[in-house]
Amino acid sequence: MKITEVETLHLRLPVVQEVADGTQDCLVVRVHTDAGLTGLGEVVSCSYVARAVIDAPRSAPFRHGLASIVKGMEADDIDGISRAMIEGTAWYGPGGVTRQAMSGIDMALWDLRGKAMGVPVRALLSETPVDAVPCYASVLWPQRPELTAESARGFLEQGYRAVKYGWAPMGPDPDLDEALVAAARDALGSEIDLMVDAGRAWDVETALERVERFQKYDVSWLEEPLSPYDTIGYRTLSESSSIPIAAGEALTLVEEYENLLNGGRIQVVQPDLGRVGGITGGTQIAASAQDTGAWTVPHAFGTGILLAASAQWAATFEKPMTEFTRAPSPLAQDLVPHRMRFQDGKLHLTDAPGLGVELDTQVVEAYRVN
Repeated sequence: MKITEVETLHLRLPVVQEVADGTQDCLVVRVHTDAGLTGLGEVVSCSYVARAVIDAPRSAPFRHGLASIVKGMEADDIDGISRAMIEGTAWYGPGGVTRQAMSGIDMALWDLRGKAMGVPVRALLSETPVDAVPCYASVLWPQRPELTAESARGFLEQGYRAVKYGWAPMGPDPDLDEALVAAARDALGSEIDLMVDAGRAWDVETALERVERFQKYDVSWLEEPLSPYDTIGYRTLSESSSIPIAAGEALTLVEEYENLLNGGRIQVVQPDLGRVGGITGGTQIAASAQDTGAWTVPHAFGTGILLAASAQWAATFEKPMTEFTRAPSPLAQDLVPHRMRFQDGKLHLTDAPGLGVELDTQVVEAYRVN
């Protein structure tokens, strides 16, 4: 089964707000084969740049576009394709947008392998995967505490057992920050997990001050309070904080994660399969996390393709959990009519082969960027 084409589908809402919501603009990869099967993947990056990395024609050595590298290769040779993409982009890789673009192709290859073998991706990764993955509702912070309380009550009524709020307006005002967290906890009650994403807003001293304020609200983890490359800061924070520290969604290379895990000593690591080299790269990062005792929870604030890949991957973990974006964008909610069912705080997976997802062609045509 040889790869005949790598197709990029750039989708973008007519109006994109400058907020931390990547579901307004996304890049989908569709890998075609001579067997008639296609696989789907998602790239989490700047879509315009990542699309160029994939579509660029062959050039001088080590400067090729990813599609030209993998075309003609055996689709089942996922490791060989990963090595070929790394070697073929060595002049402008290996990290950043290069690795992010590779992620969509790798994800699509795992989808293809599952379809070819007639099994879900989780069965390719483990002999004993679970069929239901705990998930947490993930949204941006509302602008005011009273709106946060209203939002939290809604998630409680829908049956979520864990909720995460993140990014602005959290950051500059300590009193507002605490009021937001207090409102969420009060509305959720004491039995629901509450996670806080600071959106890289602080330095170490400020983050420790917020930990003091937040600890009374039983926060399950404090996510990305610092720059992702502040390894020394993360180590100081992780060793001093009464709240577990989570980070990693912005990184791409396994070596970067190893530095954050071993040097930063974070307790929760959050690789995004649309950024780290797909399922292949994510699996290497999870192995490094196991060595340090960190809990691996995939970052999955994207479309249903990323959600499906993350859920299938997390289903193989000893302690499975995945992010479940509740962003209102039609690209997040309508692009992929997947068959996973949410009930009682878990995503219940099907036995559909591969990732178990297909694109809604009407949504694609409505938002496609030519």
